[in-house]
Amino acid sequence: MEIVDRYGLSLALIEPHELAGEPWAVPSGAGRDVDVDVVRMERPPAGLWDELASRGFLRKPATVTWVAELGPGEEEFLARLGTKARQDVRRARRRAEAAGLREVVEEPVSEWTLDAFLALYEERVARMRFGVPFALDHRDAVLHGPEKFCGVFAYAGDELVGGCLVLELPERDAAVVRFSAVSAEWRRHSLARALYLSAMRVARAKGYTWATLGNEPNLLGHLTRPGLFHFKTGMGFRAVPSQEFADPDGHDEADLVLSLRTLGDPVLVLAYAGPGSGPGRPLAARLISESPVPTAPYEAPFLAEVTRSAPHRGRRTGA
Repeated sequence: MEIVDRYGLSLALIEPHELAGEPWAVPSGAGRDVDVDVVRMERPPAGLWDELASRGFLRKPATVTWVAELGPGEEEFLARLGTKARQDVRRARRRAEAAGLREVVEEPVSEWTLDAFLALYEERVARMRFGVPFALDHRDAVLHGPEKFCGVFAYAGDELVGGCLVLELPERDAAVVRFSAVSAEWRRHSLARALYLSAMRVARAKGYTWATLGNEPNLLGHLTRPGLFHFKTGMGFRAVPSQEFADPDGHDEADLVLSLRTLGDPVLVLAYAGPGSGPGRPLAARLISESPVPTAPYEAPFLAEVTRSAPHRGRRTGA
């Protein structure tokens, strides 16, 4: 068993031959120095899934892709959303218009605009508990390729108050809303919703069939919060195993959540519903929390079910 630090998360990586011995169950101080938050087996062999399930592990795609079909036009797309989601988008647009915000599409993205956006992005990420400014590593790629980016930005006068970077993937017939950020003030006014719709309008005009929000680690409550689930589903996106959307690195893994010490409460995992996996198998929302939380807010049309349990260590009766 190897214990690694993944952006503040204490993760125990185990091999198949270690499963029976449950080395993660050894208390800290009695053979190891740190507490473990999550136990993970990457790419388990097919014959081991039943035993993993019997020990409480969740079978899940390592990463999920949030995807939406753009459709023929924006009104048709909006019609697919729930009433509240449509109202939120339209309210955000009205506020932006009333405040005189100016929307600009850049293709290619200029160096000045990109640096202003990255400064805003870095400031927003710094407010997160385990925020990692991944976009900073993509500056050269945005400016110089070989991948093709465009951007949608919002200005209050000369001040950039929000934006998103869109990566074009012609080979997948998709445009990816890769990174986004809005100022604290405009986050309260849901400007991100308006910017996402504008990014999808740009992608639709370019002839793309799909919009995605990229690949996301399948453990909401660490780098990302379960609240993003509500945002993304409300914007008409659904989660699929990333390997089902042409991700060459997509694979399944098994997770056992032992502690929420460095995680949010609740944690949300999108695991496979029922035994097995494979293309088209539905996902289920698995909420993990120290005390009961309502499951209804995490229901979505693409999910088979939503359940809640306590962390595996110290599991409460009736959880």
